[in-house]
Amino acid sequence: MNLQYADGAEQYRSAYLRGLQPDPELWIDEWADEYMRIPRDTGAAEPGPYRTDRTPYAREPMRCLSPSHPAKRVVTKVASQMMKTQIALNWIGGCIHMAPANILMLLPSLGLAKRVSGRVDKTIKATPVLRDRVAGSRSRDSRNTLDTKEFEGGTLFATTAGSAANLAEVSARFIYGDEVDRWDVDVDNEGDPIELAETRGTTFGRNAKFYFSSSPTIKGVSRIEDLFQQGDQRHYYVPCPHCGEHQVLEWTNLKWADDFSWAGYLCCNPDCGALIEEHHKGQMLANGEWRAHAEGDGETVSFTLSALYMPPGWLAWVDLAKQYAKAQLAAARGDLEPMQVFYNTRLAQVWDSAQEMTKASELKARAEEYRLGSVPTGALILTAAVDTQGDRLELLVIGWGEGMERWVIDHQVIQGNPADERTWAALDERLKTRYRHSSGVELAICATAVDSGGHHTDEVYQFCRLRRWRNVFAIKGASKPGRPVIAQRPSKVDVTWRGTTEKQGAELWMIGTDTAKDWIYNRYPLLDGPGALHFSIDLADDFYDQCVAERKITRYVKGHKRIEWVKGKADRNEGLDLLVYNLAMAHYLGLHRNKEAEWSRLRAAVSQGSLFAERVSAALPEAETDTAELDDKPAAVPSPPPRPSPQPVGRRRSSSTYLTRR
Repeated sequence: MNLQYADGAEQYRSAYLRGLQPDPELWIDEWADEYMRIPRDTGAAEPGPYRTDRTPYAREPMRCLSPSHPAKRVVTKVASQMMKTQIALNWIGGCIHMAPANILMLLPSLGLAKRVSGRVDKTIKATPVLRDRVAGSRSRDSRNTLDTKEFEGGTLFATTAGSAANLAEVSARFIYGDEVDRWDVDVDNEGDPIELAETRGTTFGRNAKFYFSSSPTIKGVSRIEDLFQQGDQRHYYVPCPHCGEHQVLEWTNLKWADDFSWAGYLCCNPDCGALIEEHHKGQMLANGEWRAHAEGDGETVSFTLSALYMPPGWLAWVDLAKQYAKAQLAAARGDLEPMQVFYNTRLAQVWDSAQEMTKASELKARAEEYRLGSVPTGALILTAAVDTQGDRLELLVIGWGEGMERWVIDHQVIQGNPADERTWAALDERLKTRYRHSSGVELAICATAVDSGGHHTDEVYQFCRLRRWRNVFAIKGASKPGRPVIAQRPSKVDVTWRGTTEKQGAELWMIGTDTAKDWIYNRYPLLDGPGALHFSIDLADDFYDQCVAERKITRYVKGHKRIEWVKGKADRNEGLDLLVYNLAMAHYLGLHRNKEAEWSRLRAAVSQGSLFAERVSAALPEAETDTAELDDKPAAVPSPPPRPSPQPVGRRRSSSTYLTRR
């Protein structure tokens, strides 16, 4: 039996001779034109030799990605299916051939990482100069697997950006981050994944190069938008075929027939005003040029491009017009998702859903002439909510009226470390406060929600455990669509020394934050009547910003649509959270189920004040009022009214075996 053994000496001589040959000194775009092949089995629309002239706008980003180019970071904020992944493949191939070193490729999900890695594998097999340098697929070793591909001089790693371990294990000179707007905001509580990824190239100094690409998502949240703003913000200018005026293709200048029989682009030159037909686009792209709109940080070059620039034969202007018209019809029905998708994936623009929502300035403009700490006539019952922060507690008291109409009664910030008992003692005194109604009756807070999220969960449980009889509850938000505003029953969070549930211990109520935010945002436009929210003129300006800090966006996770509420990285949303928690307490008291009879009984209870109590005006005093005269008046001494609760809640026992364990 004759066995064929590999000739080790021949393999050594071949590798030695290849090492003596100088690597080609080419820009990445030149390398791609000469060597890159697009495999047929990837389903590509135009397989075969790669031609940069087909997408001339991709030449400059590839040149900036070349190892010899001084740019440290390249950012492409472009429409879907434009140039992002193919540029990355060209760059990876050129680096393997001309400047071999470790390459780290990061994707938002494991499934996408596998698909892109499979595409890289097929590209390597279809490109001869890469096939000769990358280890072949073998079942007996791990040199070429789905997530690892060894080559002469380095290794290509393909993994997800969702794990801190993935971002900390490998040192790499070249790092590619795809669809960065779909990455997790905070990876395993260790920080921004963009910064974690870039630390992998620290040891390479100025020789390291990073490429980040994505279509944008929502304003204030989009990472690719932040990276684009960090760079020199390059736009692609193309000449008008009639007057030669270079211009950026803007969506507002695209015109089309009502029946979509034609579409053309209106030249921005007022002296020309020609309607450019789409068959001129190939010539326009070939003669286009990138122009920077900012200086940037000196290290980052950034590019943006919309689907209006797609080469002839790809997505036509008429098709874009049709998609936009469909999104308009959906928006008219109240469904903003198609318009958001159009802005993100076709126009490469961030979606500002706040343009369809009530703005903070509108809320502030309708602030009413009543003081914080006073209860207007329409408010009949009070709830409170407490937000726990690292250095303070924030308290918001809401007055509820018929039809769930609401008034902001009080907003206080209690400075102090929540780990300090004195901070909670100060909160307890605030919660015992009785607020004077305009009828003269003093109203107590009927239910209080205390946020148990964050780093002070145990302190919240201890505070609420001793005050259950006062309807002071620990709560936690659950961001999941379809959940009720407040759970049907609480979870017991205390256990005995035997490991059993402590029946008289602390309780945790789960809050459906998505449902509550939908309810709140839908009623912001209401000025009066059921569901309307009234603001005191004493509120700080930033409180209104906090109330509208979050936006509703659509994400696709593993192919499934997910609706999420998000906020900007630097925005504060304590005001919105406090409104959500107060709504949960209103649901706990059953106010959303009240009929006219229940509201009438509450109204009667509030109006029956002491005969010796003075009626109080919640309005601001006139400018000429003599404050000294007011101080001289004797204070009213009303008799304590019964607690105005729609459904009297029996006094809870505060005793707990949890506190007397043996």
